Amino acid sequence: MSDKTLKELGEEYEQAATMVKARIARKREQLRSLKDSICSNEAYEIKSELKILYAEHRQAKETADYLKVYYDPHEGKRELFSYK
Repeated sequence: MSDKTLKELGEEYEQAATMVKARIARKREQLRSLKDSICSNEAYEIKSELKILYAEHRQAKETADYLKVYYDPHEGKRELFSYK
């Protein structure tokens, strides 16, 4: 078992979010390169992958932010997701 702190785990999630963001950029570029066949099956597949990647990125980023400040006092309560 690893002896990492929550902050260190949060930083790992942040790195994962960065890697997913890079994958998103590559997929978006791939989609842009299709030009004339924007309604093709390939475009549909890329858009489906992008939808999943956006969700992965959001989840990794939110988890990273939560873990990195878990022990820091803020507003008297801890919430996983803040919709302010």
